Amino acid sequence: MTEKELAEIIGENISGRRRKLGLTQAQLAEKLDIGQDALSRMENGAISPKIARLRDIASALQCSVADLFREPDEGADERAAAIAELLRQLPPESQESVLRIVSEMVSQMTRNPDK
Repeated sequence: MTEKELAEIIGENISGRRRKLGLTQAQLAEKLDIGQDALSRMENGAISPKIARLRDIASALQCSVADLFREPDEGADERAAAIAELLRQLPPESQESVLRIVSEMVSQMTRNPDK
């Protein structure tokens, strides 16, 4: 992976997390005490944030520094939408039951990833 590709991944993650939190570039830039232009260039992958700045960015975005380095899962949004559509077909009490079952399955699978 090139430095440019890594900068683009970090930028995509910053932008995505910012949007999920409902923050504008101006709001996040203010929290980080940097210019909006600098944040925009980070999000576009034109520049990489300094290592010391990554902790501040992660804190402002309520994630770990490692989350900023993760390659985006292209199909995650589509899978989440498909699951949500399936749940909408059920009454609320059944939705809660499915959620409990799925939560337990995820818990077991993360404890025992080989099973």
